[in-house]
Amino acid sequence: MKFYKLFSIQFAFLLLFLVSCSKDDTPAKSDPVAPVEETITWPLATPKLKVVGKYLKDPCGNIVNLHGVAITPSPWFNGGAVGEWRWNNYDVAGCLKYNKSIMDKLSDAKQGWYLNYVRLHIDPYWTNNLGVSGIQENDISQFNVDRFKDAIDKVILPLIAHAKTRGMYIILRPPGVCPENIAVGDAYQNYLKVIWDYISKHPSLKNSDHVMFELANEPIRIKLPDGTYGANSQAHFDQLKLFFQPIVDMIKANGANNILWIPGSGWQSQYKGYAVNPIVGENIGYAVHIYPGYWGKDNNDPTLFRANWNENIKPVADIAPIAITEIDWGPDKYPVWGKGGVTGTAGGWGFGANFKSLTDESGNVSWNVLSPENLIDKGSVNGGIAYSNDPQACANPVYKWFKEYAKKAIICN
Repeated sequence: MKFYKLFSIQFAFLLLFLVSCSKDDTPAKSDPVAPVEETITWPLATPKLKVVGKYLKDPCGNIVNLHGVAITPSPWFNGGAVGEWRWNNYDVAGCLKYNKSIMDKLSDAKQGWYLNYVRLHIDPYWTNNLGVSGIQENDISQFNVDRFKDAIDKVILPLIAHAKTRGMYIILRPPGVCPENIAVGDAYQNYLKVIWDYISKHPSLKNSDHVMFELANEPIRIKLPDGTYGANSQAHFDQLKLFFQPIVDMIKANGANNILWIPGSGWQSQYKGYAVNPIVGENIGYAVHIYPGYWGKDNNDPTLFRANWNENIKPVADIAPIAITEIDWGPDKYPVWGKGGVTGTAGGWGFGANFKSLTDESGNVSWNVLSPENLIDKGSVNGGIAYSNDPQACANPVYKWFKEYAKKAIICN
């Protein structure tokens, strides 16, 4: 009897097992799950930023570092330099169409671009007298204030307004570049006062949420009281303060509290003396340029590059935000300004990767490449990644890095 019961129980379990394993109940193979593409909210808003200690911060107190490109709305810099003139003959509509399209492309997450600011140059093409040729960018003899004001309204303001719709801040740069030698009280200082007095009073620029001012481009040497010109001693930085502080004070007296970016000497490569005698006022940062051959050394060498950074840039980066408003790099065969610089690897040979390490380490550095041609092939709206997507030239790594920065970006409305 016990044997019969045991057999019955075993038979029941066997039957249940066979039924549970029937063909109809065999689970079907599932299709492979496609990886989910990470969604990045972009573009973001452009609330008014302010300088807090050594950082840029938004109204919610988030640290903000900007990543962008320099745009010069003139025919030469809009294709002419690469043999593809996209507009000419003071064609305002053509100028706006091209440069707005560049902003659209470089802030389009669907195309993989995540830029959030533009360094915008008020090019002398628009501000010099008509019919003048052969004038260098550092020559202000043909400056026409009426044409300057007209250019602000017809060219600059529409581009600034469009940038806001694309989540892009603006660092506005005055027309042209500094002459090789400047001096307190000279014609160039007075020229800059005319420029910034007008801009800082303009109702569409004064205290605009997304507009900042870079006071000059690439000072080289400045005059000392003894009549000699030079750079990079404390006496020279004391004169640079006397040169730029009155412009800062005038802008503030006009009621404009836009963030101001102050250049250094040596083509914007020297800043250590500002740490001893800084520009005074609210919302002050320093605008820096860096290239592979700056300071007379090969900044592909990580040890040399860090030493140069520590001597020339870090002193002000320790007290104020920094904006690198010019940089590029690439092997000699490419049409970059920073020829011979390669991306390399952080801590090893290479300019680009070590530059990124230094800026990330500092934590308060915004930066932009020199031109759209540094990012997209020949600056074409339909162009692919520049320099054949070569990882040793700046376009390829910047394309990746700016996306990485965008993933971490936090900014409040």
